[in-house]
Amino acid sequence: MQYELKTRQVCLFLIALMPLTKLFLMPSVLAEHANEDMWISALINCALDFVTLICIIRLCRLANTNVFGIIESAFGKVGAKIFFGLYAVYFLLKAVIPLNEQKDFVVYTLYTLMPILMYFLPFFALSFYFCTKNLRAVGRAADVLWFITLTAFAIIIPLSIANIDPAAILPIGANGVVKITSGSYSVLTWFGDAAYFLFFAGEFKYSKGDGKKIILSYLLSAAILILFLLIFYAAFTSIASRQRFALTEISKYTTVINSIGRFDYLGIFMILFSNLFSLTMPMFITSKILNYIFGFSKKWISPLIAVGTQALLMVAFYRFIFGIENFIMQYCGLIFIIFGNVIPIAVSLLYKKEKVYESAQS
Repeated sequence: MQYELKTRQVCLFLIALMPLTKLFLMPSVLAEHANEDMWISALINCALDFVTLICIIRLCRLANTNVFGIIESAFGKVGAKIFFGLYAVYFLLKAVIPLNEQKDFVVYTLYTLMPILMYFLPFFALSFYFCTKNLRAVGRAADVLWFITLTAFAIIIPLSIANIDPAAILPIGANGVVKITSGSYSVLTWFGDAAYFLFFAGEFKYSKGDGKKIILSYLLSAAILILFLLIFYAAFTSIASRQRFALTEISKYTTVINSIGRFDYLGIFMILFSNLFSLTMPMFITSKILNYIFGFSKKWISPLIAVGTQALLMVAFYRFIFGIENFIMQYCGLIFIIFGNVIPIAVSLLYKKEKVYESAQS
């Protein structure tokens, strides 16, 4: 069997790409709901994704085909097309806020003198090109980007520590269960990353010990995110909810930067580069789903639909995007839990039962 990915690349994918989309708008949204307990809200979502990932790892261990074959054998071709059609909608919805927050970051932070949408549109050309490639391209990108991502954090986090007040995150749990869970629910669109691994199942050769490597990679990714959130709130405390772009705000008041200029921008640009691929992943998976459903003869048609939908939404609804973002955060949390966590867990358990049944029959 020809595999598109290697276990190493799967692990590096978690480290290189998964924390990045959560570094812009999400910290301020969490701070608005849970204040100093914002990191607990994020930790709850990380734990939910962790449980989902463990289940999918078991699926990867058992699978002798990819997810399209697994679902088709369970529900038939028509049922599988309906299943994946719903997932295409899920991934397109999942991409909306991260894309628009990075657009706002690029336009209003890097081009402050003349902020126009045109500056961000070249991203869609890169995204379209990447979506025309096979899953192997994701693995190759992870092989390179993990070093860039970790180097960026190694620059930004030390520059931020000098400004923090560790006592600001105390007492732990003071905001109560309601506010903490409200924070978790409001940022579900940024989580559910284990759903990507549903589409990695059967695409790499699972060997003994691979599960531990993947789990450790996820824990490292989650630890980086939680550390970033702790530093963010400890730096801004009660005004954290007003810092829309956490990535640039967290280190800009460092004494070293005041002396030598915005040295932290080196790390910021490195994260922006890696994040180009992270933002593309929902559209990449969507394009593969559309190819499965419609069987396009030209490999560029499904990427054009997936990427074009997001570009059209950004351009045509430019004035209404703030309302769209609020709607997604307030009312679509259940959708993200179902498709990002519940269904992947159910699929992994379903496939296990099928394997047991086949063994019993033989």
